[in-house]
Amino acid sequence: MNKFFLITALLLTARLCAAQQGNPILIDTAKKFSISKHGYFYEDKNLNLTVDSIIKYKQAGKLIPLKPGKVFSKGYSQSYYWIAFDIKNMLNQAVNLMFKEQSSSINQLRLFKVDEGQNVHPLGLTGDHFPFKQRPYYNRSFIYPIVLLPHEKATFYLWADKRGQNMYMPMSIGRDVDMIQAEIPQHTLFGFYTGIFVFAVIFNLLLFASLRDNIHLYYAIYIFCTLIFILEEEGLAFQWFYPNLPGLQDYMRLMMASLSCGLLIQVMQLFVNQNSTNSKLYRFTNYYKRFCWAMFIIPVFMFFKSFIILEKTVFYINNFLALLTVIVMIIGVVERIRSGYKLGWYYLIATLMLLFGVFNYVFNTLGLTNFNLLKPNGLVVGLTAEIIFLSFALTQRYNFLKKEKEVLLEEKSRHQVDLADGIFNAQEDERTRLARDLHDDLGGTLSIIKLNITAFQHKVLKLAENDRIFYDQTIDMIEKACADLREISHNLMPKNFEQFGLIETLNEHFKTLNHSGKIAFEFVFQVENPIDRGIEITIYRIVNELVNNIVRHSFASKATIQILSFTDRISIMAEDNGIGFNPDVDKKGLGIHNILSRVNYLNGKIQIDSNQNGTTTTIDIPLK
Repeated sequence: MNKFFLITALLLTARLCAAQQGNPILIDTAKKFSISKHGYFYEDKNLNLTVDSIIKYKQAGKLIPLKPGKVFSKGYSQSYYWIAFDIKNMLNQAVNLMFKEQSSSINQLRLFKVDEGQNVHPLGLTGDHFPFKQRPYYNRSFIYPIVLLPHEKATFYLWADKRGQNMYMPMSIGRDVDMIQAEIPQHTLFGFYTGIFVFAVIFNLLLFASLRDNIHLYYAIYIFCTLIFILEEEGLAFQWFYPNLPGLQDYMRLMMASLSCGLLIQVMQLFVNQNSTNSKLYRFTNYYKRFCWAMFIIPVFMFFKSFIILEKTVFYINNFLALLTVIVMIIGVVERIRSGYKLGWYYLIATLMLLFGVFNYVFNTLGLTNFNLLKPNGLVVGLTAEIIFLSFALTQRYNFLKKEKEVLLEEKSRHQVDLADGIFNAQEDERTRLARDLHDDLGGTLSIIKLNITAFQHKVLKLAENDRIFYDQTIDMIEKACADLREISHNLMPKNFEQFGLIETLNEHFKTLNHSGKIAFEFVFQVENPIDRGIEITIYRIVNELVNNIVRHSFASKATIQILSFTDRISIMAEDNGIGFNPDVDKKGLGIHNILSRVNYLNGKIQIDSNQNGTTTTIDIPLK
């Protein structure tokens, strides 16, 4: 029985060795060839294997076959990895091939060619820890040109150092012309996505400049950070911006990721108006946002001094933050939606678009999956969809806030009108009460005093001449007090105003002025439709102030007061031939101030034209 198991094990080992030696990539007229169906890998945990060692391991059948059709992915790596594959040229002519590793982020990468005579030919050392010009072929991906002679067979060994990162290595091999042409649509696609990102950054900066709304500034910075992150992931930032600073892109990715997470939370808070009064999560999201921004500092120090445990910790924290950020955003937005903030639906949809891309990217990074849902990858598509939709949502937010502001202004205006109505009504009620009290109480008292004093008139003849003069002065003072009281009472509330209305009251007033005054007043009116009592009493106050100003200050001999009623407005005009005044200097006077306040209360417009030949004041009051 033991011999049976031993023989079986030897046969399996021999078969495995034969498989590792006899499964080459056959180069024919095809444009591209699969490595995963023919290749093997080995994990060097001790970091001490050489190419000679791995050749012996392959001959001994110790390598592990790659998974056909799957991208080589092992998650976070602290080891070196070796990839081996055989190639045989089936053609009668030499072929020019290219081997491409397109993860665009590898510390060190070295390719060896071993010919049939077991001679080892190094094809070059590259990686993003070396200057860009050291690459065998100037490209964002790592490309090695390969030449095979007619019917030549060779084995290739790829050594990869991706410690401190995710071991995710999409590999391909094909004819050089076809591999170069395949890069064109990739660059075109990234150019398209980059254009969208750049446009969104400029668009939000312009909105910030015009609206001074901080959400657009934060969102523009977020889009810029994600753009840099994507360019770092594809190796384009290293190629374009800092080709002589190898290793920087490892830390730039971490910094941009941390900043983006914090900025996303900040934008969410501003978009859904999350604050301490309407959200139980506000304190947590604030602390979480600051933690994300604090994580930005660690990669800065790692650039100068780093060790594998710190790199591993930061690697897992950043991937965890990417997932948690989206989840926190969704919970925060849902909370605001449930509290009645309907605009949050826009942000929720945009976040769900981002969710699939982030999960796809993080699961690939952790080695849990090894596929992309969409091209060029799920993260780029998810971010682009989120940016496009959220930019649209920001415009909707602006319209929403504009309408909300209009409603608030309308309510404020209505409240101000109601408040003004209350003030003016209270003033008129107080004027009416005061006029009645003055007329009934103080007027009656003065009349009684006058009657009592005149009752002693028959005794005045017996008084001395000085006493008679004093008596006559007292009677004159009482009569003047009664006249002043009647005038004050009339100004506070014209007699029979409620019964006769505006026009008749003014008619009587101007008759009195023309009978006793030095200015000849002409009153012109045309009022066909009844006027609201509140407007009538306010117009009376305006006309009364205009007349008082003419009487006291104009030194005019003639004046015309005109009131015309139209379907949509009432026009008031006051003209005199006096000395005029400077409206800009004298507009702060009490009379002008009272006129302006009442005209504004009625939403009217006033125009004053004054010079040395007189003054014309025109007032238009809308009826609707």
